[in-house]
Amino acid sequence: MWARVFILEKESPTREVLVMDGIYSWQAAYLAAVCETDDSLMDGRILEARSALEQRLLSPIEGEEYRAVKNAEKALEELRSERIRNSRLPRQTSEPSQSTLHAFE
Repeated sequence: MWARVFILEKESPTREVLVMDGIYSWQAAYLAAVCETDDSLMDGRILEARSALEQRLLSPIEGEEYRAVKNAEKALEELRSERIRNSRLPRQTSEPSQSTLHAFE
């Protein structure tokens, strides 16, 4: 089965790509975190995704998946930082960052 993922970057227009569901064991948790819009669930989703990435790094990994894991870790850190910044602002709907979905490039 294929999943549609939008790659959003600040410097370029939105690109749409298809990735196979479950190509990497950690992807479902990562996508759940970056696509979550419910503030009450966001912290848990980020923790689940970080845990899945850490678990994957316990085994040997290299090449494309290693780069994807490192990109996902950076994106989750940015998402967490945005969440902290947004918590200091007046209440608004959280949207995924323009850079948080880039881990699958």
